[in-house]
Amino acid sequence: MISRSNEGGFFAAHWDWIVAAVGIVALAAGGVMLAMSGGADPDENASDVVRRLMSAKKKDTGVAPVEMTQLERALMMAGKPPVVAEVSDEGGSFLVSPKRIFCALCHKPIPGDAKKCPICKGDQPEPEKVALDTDGDGLPDEWEKKFGLDPATADAEADTDADGFTNAEEFAAGTDPSDKNSHPDYFDSLKLVMPLKETVLPFFLEKAENLPGGKIRYYFRDPKAKNDYGGRGRQYNPLEGEEIGKTGFVVKSLEKKTVKVKVAAVKGEKALEKPREVLFATVERKEDGKKLVIRDDEKRTPVDIQATLSFSRGEPAEIVVVPGTAFKLYGNTYKVVEIKSVGKGAKVTIEDPLGKIRALEAVDQ
Repeated sequence: MISRSNEGGFFAAHWDWIVAAVGIVALAAGGVMLAMSGGADPDENASDVVRRLMSAKKKDTGVAPVEMTQLERALMMAGKPPVVAEVSDEGGSFLVSPKRIFCALCHKPIPGDAKKCPICKGDQPEPEKVALDTDGDGLPDEWEKKFGLDPATADAEADTDADGFTNAEEFAAGTDPSDKNSHPDYFDSLKLVMPLKETVLPFFLEKAENLPGGKIRYYFRDPKAKNDYGGRGRQYNPLEGEEIGKTGFVVKSLEKKTVKVKVAAVKGEKALEKPREVLFATVERKEDGKKLVIRDDEKRTPVDIQATLSFSRGEPAEIVVVPGTAFKLYGNTYKVVEIKSVGKGAKVTIEDPLGKIRALEAVDQ
C-alpha cells in the first residue's frame, strides 16, 4: 500500500524498486536477442549487414549510389598533373605569340616564315645558315671538306698549297687553298719604302725660240750654279744638237703640245683644268745615251731613280727597282713602269701579270 504521508510521491518512495525492474527487463531482452542470433559472432553479423546493404538496390536502401567518375578523374590528375605544351618558334599559343620578323624592304613586322611580304609584296632573303666548325679554327666544315681539308684538325694558319697564303686568308678571299694558282693578289702585299734614291737634272727648261734658218735656241737654267757675276743661277743657251753647258747632256729636239693643267682653285671649290701649250725638250746623256724628256712647266726632272719595295708574304723580302725592272713573286712577273716623286711622297707604277697598271704610293715621314 502506498502511503500518502510520503512527501515525494510514489516514485520518490519506491525508486529502488523501479531501477531493479528496468534492469531485469533489459537482461531479459538481451537473452532473447542472443537466443535469436543462435550465438553467432558479432563481427560476422556486422559483415553480413554490410553485404546486404551493398547488394541492396536503390529501392531497397532508399540511398542513391555514389558517382565515382569525378573522383577517379581527380585521382588520375593528382598522379600525373597536366603541363603546358612547349611552343615552337613557328607556332604560338595563348601564352606566346608566333615568331615574327621585320620585312627587309618596308621594315614592317611579318610572319617569320614568310617568303614574300604580305604588306609590300617584296621577296624576303633566305635566312643565313649557321656554319658548323668542328675544330673551331674559323673555317666551316663544309668549306674544308670541299677543298680536301680535315674538319677535325685546326689548320687555318697552314699553307696547304704553298702559295704564300694561309688557308684562313684563302677562305676570306674566296680562293682555292689546294691550288697554288688560285690565291689572293700578291700586289696587296707590296709596300713602297721611303725615301726614294734619285738624281735629278741640274737644270730646267725655261723657254725656246725659233731662229732664222729653222734653228731653235733653248734657254736652260741651273739654279744652283754660280753665274759669271758670282751669283746663283746660271743660264745655258745652246742650239739644237749642242751640249748644255758642261752638264754632260745634249739637247736633241723640241715639241709643243696642248695639255690640260690644273688651275689653283678658290678655297672650298674644286680645282679646275684648262688647256695650255707646253714645251717638251728631249735631252740625251752623252755618257750612256740615256734620253730624258723635260717640260717647261716643271723644274725638277729625275735622271736616275730607284725605289725599294717591301714584300710581306711568306719570308719578308725587299726588292730594289728602277723604271723597266721586272721582278717575280711566287712565279708571277711584275714590271715597273714609272717611279716618280709626288709632293712629299712618291709613286711607283707597276704592270701586273694580267697587264693591268697599278700604283703604289707612300709619303715620306
